Amino acid sequence: MCGIFGKINSDQALSSYDIENCRKALSAISHRGPDAEGEWYDSHVYMGHRRLNIIDLSEAANQPFQDESGRYVLSYNGEIYNYIELRQELETFGVKFNTRSDTEVFLAAWIFWGIEALQRYDGMFAAAIHDRKTNIHYLIRDGIGQKPLYYCERTPGLIYASELGSLLKYSGLNWSLDREAFARYLLHSYYGLEETPIAGVKKLLPGHYLQIKGKKVERFQYWNSIPSACNKDIDEDQALNRFRQLFESSCRMTMRSDVPYGVFLSGGIDSSLILKACHKVNDDVCAFSVASSEKDFDEREKAVLMAEELKIKTHKIFQMDSDAVSGAVQQVFTSSDEPHGDPGYVNTSFLAHSAKPYVTVGLAGDGGDELFAGYAPFRGLAAVPWFRNIPAPIVYLLKKFLRSVPQSDKYMSLGFKARCYLQGFPSSEDMRFPMWLASAELSHLKDICTGLSQDFFSADGHADTILSPIKGIMQQMEGRTQQQMLLYYYQKIFLPEFVCLHTDRAAMRVGMEVRSPFLSKPLVEFANSLPDDMKIRSHSLKWLLKRSAEAYEFPPEICSQTKRGFTFPIARWLKGPLKSTMEEMLSPEALNHQLVDHMQIKNLVDNHISGKQNNYRIIYNLMAFQAWYQRHPEISAS
Repeated sequence: MCGIFGKINSDQALSSYDIENCRKALSAISHRGPDAEGEWYDSHVYMGHRRLNIIDLSEAANQPFQDESGRYVLSYNGEIYNYIELRQELETFGVKFNTRSDTEVFLAAWIFWGIEALQRYDGMFAAAIHDRKTNIHYLIRDGIGQKPLYYCERTPGLIYASELGSLLKYSGLNWSLDREAFARYLLHSYYGLEETPIAGVKKLLPGHYLQIKGKKVERFQYWNSIPSACNKDIDEDQALNRFRQLFESSCRMTMRSDVPYGVFLSGGIDSSLILKACHKVNDDVCAFSVASSEKDFDEREKAVLMAEELKIKTHKIFQMDSDAVSGAVQQVFTSSDEPHGDPGYVNTSFLAHSAKPYVTVGLAGDGGDELFAGYAPFRGLAAVPWFRNIPAPIVYLLKKFLRSVPQSDKYMSLGFKARCYLQGFPSSEDMRFPMWLASAELSHLKDICTGLSQDFFSADGHADTILSPIKGIMQQMEGRTQQQMLLYYYQKIFLPEFVCLHTDRAAMRVGMEVRSPFLSKPLVEFANSLPDDMKIRSHSLKWLLKRSAEAYEFPPEICSQTKRGFTFPIARWLKGPLKSTMEEMLSPEALNHQLVDHMQIKNLVDNHISGKQNNYRIIYNLMAFQAWYQRHPEISAS
């Protein structure tokens, strides 16, 4: 719901030039908040806000928002879904309210409880709070990382924003690419954890806040949910009942809106459960789906089946044919805030753009797979004990053999899954997960990337290597089961910057907010307390969600389906409708930053077009990066 930009000068006062520069940076995120613009500043602090009206549409709820005393100033992006419950609790302590907004509740809770308020918020948010009495400035990001917050410490202070592009619009600063972060981006398809494409610019980690006073900037973690199976005594009926209670409560709260809302319905279990829970509250709830012209990527039949089963009155289906995909790809390439190599971003962007004329708020199934073990690598855990005992030379021979076999461009083909699985061997337990999801083998990546040492591409995760940031996060899971470790990887690394990032950007680009009922704090904590067999049982993934669907009496086709990504046939289309775009974007003339070896890229493209290899992942990663980089000539490649 909005966008924020701020600047804090530790020593010298803000000049009129600084203020105008801040306003220019704020205008770069006008799409995030088309309904109102506001600012507050004093001699050393600027706080700017762009508003998307969702709750309490009056001007009284505009931001930056100050308490009645004028001591505290809030600039906030997101929603606190439990704001009504928090307001009622605060009123019992005598706190008075002048608006119906969640913004006022956010600030009132902070004033009343201090840092402890962060444990009470249930929602998605990125917030800046300034205490005029102490001159302490706080930057806060929600526990999952659904809402983005970038910051950069540069003399004489610090700037921050909801989007990277806003920071880049701040004049007078020198920006340069981070070469190591680029290599990690090619590997993972996104910039994870704190990293961004720009050296010196960071993302605030989920569940963390910054405390800024003068020149001192400190980072603290306030929330961290760890899959632990601590609720060992819960039985199946108790688990199903508790899940339904928490899930329906979350759906009910995420429906709170003063503007139209609807459900993004893929026909998968996650979105079907959301539609069912929302329909129980409001039988007029509408649904929106995407139909693909490619049969192996089309989930239209399941979406229609589910909508008819629930007797949904309004179900809009948007046809994504080749022209629509090409247009959506160009829209993503010309507007992406940072490089992002998930083709599903294109689908999400198309859906948000298509649904915007009907609703301002969408409800989506983000988080179901990360909390309840829905991805294909969870099936691979069962075979790990056997594969990790295979001698390394034999694993290398298997990899070489698979590379020599012509590769299919069908969705999740057997050969594709086999190659991805073997990428995780040989490796340590915690480093296997990023390699399963990697776009290329490290031995191949080091030939592609230039200007980095060979040691940087080590798979051990030691300091100053390509996997070292992930190693630092995964050390917290030492001693846990493989399933718990993989869940933690998905939740802490993959979910915030792969899934949530493209959901936020695709929706906010068209002035829409997308909420995820699976990511409410109580539901996350409940899911992470469950025993492993409540998520995977008899090789069946998302066991608890499937049992919940059966309890709701969903059709068998919905309950027993396998996971299908929300994407389009990118591997196939890089040989057809997108071939000329690919060749133009990855030509030696276009690759003028010297980050990659031109001959290696040519081989990648040629082998993909010929069908010898399916290189769509790293090719698309490069295309997304090129589209972003070409729009920012102010960034140095050195």
